Amino acid sequence: MKEIADKILETIKDYRNDDGFFLDSEYILNWGKQFGEDAEFVLNEFSEIIPKVYVSKERAKIFIDEHIQALIKEFNCSSISQFLIDTEFLDLQLPYKSQPAILNILETLLNEKYGESYIKYKTYPKVNYVYFDDILASGSTIGKHLVNWLGEKNSENISNIENVLKDNYRLSVNLFGLHNWGQAFQEYRLMKTFEDKIKRKITWYHNYEIQNHAKLNNQLLNVAFPTDEQPTNVKSYLANLNADKYEDYAYRKPNLPAVESFFTSAENRVRYENIILQKGISIIEMIQSEIKPNIRPLGLINPSYKTFGLGTHFFTWRNIPNNSPLVFWWGVAGHDWIPLFPVANRG
Repeated sequence: MKEIADKILETIKDYRNDDGFFLDSEYILNWGKQFGEDAEFVLNEFSEIIPKVYVSKERAKIFIDEHIQALIKEFNCSSISQFLIDTEFLDLQLPYKSQPAILNILETLLNEKYGESYIKYKTYPKVNYVYFDDILASGSTIGKHLVNWLGEKNSENISNIENVLKDNYRLSVNLFGLHNWGQAFQEYRLMKTFEDKIKRKITWYHNYEIQNHAKLNNQLLNVAFPTDEQPTNVKSYLANLNADKYEDYAYRKPNLPAVESFFTSAENRVRYENIILQKGISIIEMIQSEIKPNIRPLGLINPSYKTFGLGTHFFTWRNIPNNSPLVFWWGVAGHDWIPLFPVANRG
């Protein structure tokens, strides 16, 4: 298994290096051994998935540059300088969150590649507004920020939503990874808060799409999404959830996806999903205090959803979303579980 751990390490070796944390093969092996007789299988399957879904800091810089090039064309700017003069990069998240980290990389990229800076133009009048983030999973944070920002008024007492709807402002949401189910929720939220045509007024850019909308055809379902062939403990866990929405999203139809491209085979998908689902339930059973209703074995989700979680497989150099399965990030003193990706600022 050492070779498999080395392969995984090669991809994720810069995880939280900025915090002084450094993974090694032994740590990865110790995480894998927690799966018992399934250890080698889980490590091997994960080693095939991780290159598709891990964004290193260097890869993030490449992605950001791709966004800048796309935005220059979208906004029909004559130069990088004109683009920066006209554009505000929204900074709405707390200092330790992903957005400020991405904006720091953006500034470094602009300095190194273009001899430019967005910071020096911050006081200029703006017509373009760009919201950067690493991932939209459920999208609740992004949705909240967009609703609040659109409701704000400028110095002329005109709301941002009015300016966007009248094409005085252009708004773009730029992400490394995007769940299309979460995007659909947030577009609906914005339409209900304002009006339907806001959906046509926001540009969305992403580098990697997580197709997890179970009601749409031809979805890749590039997440952990188990079928309903489950033992009694799994069925009981779902039945006992105090939730009443989207129970029909809890299980994947066994014939989907039509073509398996995320896991190494359709059979291995089923085995992998079932293993991490069982381990996630075991982790929840370790909790001694009251279990928060949004904690699910395959990641945190809206507490009213009667599902196992989003099963997100998308990771960055600085943190991983809490919508990822618990096996990847759960680290609580006194619990018999070592996370592969120890997280910062989650509590």
